[in-house]
Amino acid sequence: MRQFDFYEFTGVIAPGTVVLLAAGLIWPDHLGGILKLDVTVGGFGLALLLAYVAGHLLQAIGNLLETVWWKLVGGWPSDSPRTGNSGLLSEAQLAQLQERIRADLGFKDVTLSPNLPSKSWHPIFRQIYAMVRAAGRDDRAYAFNGNYGMFRGITSAAVVAAIAIVLVRGWATWPLAAAFLTAAGLALFRMHRFAKHYALETYVQYLALSRLSSADDRTGDA
Repeated sequence: MRQFDFYEFTGVIAPGTVVLLAAGLIWPDHLGGILKLDVTVGGFGLALLLAYVAGHLLQAIGNLLETVWWKLVGGWPSDSPRTGNSGLLSEAQLAQLQERIRADLGFKDVTLSPNLPSKSWHPIFRQIYAMVRAAGRDDRAYAFNGNYGMFRGITSAAVVAAIAIVLVRGWATWPLAAAFLTAAGLALFRMHRFAKHYALETYVQYLALSRLSSADDRTGDA
């Protein structure tokens, strides 16, 4: 059986564990044994499997959550070069980014402005990230993206837990539901931050990669 990778642990298993915690609080007589995570191969394996499945289901909710959230705040951080909303890059960096996209990727007519549709920009961003990854300079961006996925999942898990607790146990459990909603708010804040870190790191590494490539080309020509 293969090892879980970083994203599977942060983006899938961690949020699934939050749901198991909530389920144990709602139905302690039925799920209390799972929450104990007995140090046995069978006990730990069952809990891990349940967390893995729950985490994948939660990411479907997370996909909906992130779509709504980024619309509310004006767009994805990775869209900022064309929207100018998040202010990740300076004017000089934006000019350099546009120049490098035209030169490196062959998009001669691309102009970074709100007139550029998101459906046209997203493939360009993915290609930028692919170049950074191919150059082996995506370690930090990969970690930021993994943490983004984790907090997206935790936000979803905490919201689901708060709703389930009230529906199953009644309004008398509102303090517990409020605690989960507070956790959801904190996780959403962290999700937002890591999304910005991921986008910024990708763009900065791409610009640095472009400069290094240009310098190597000039050295080779000499």
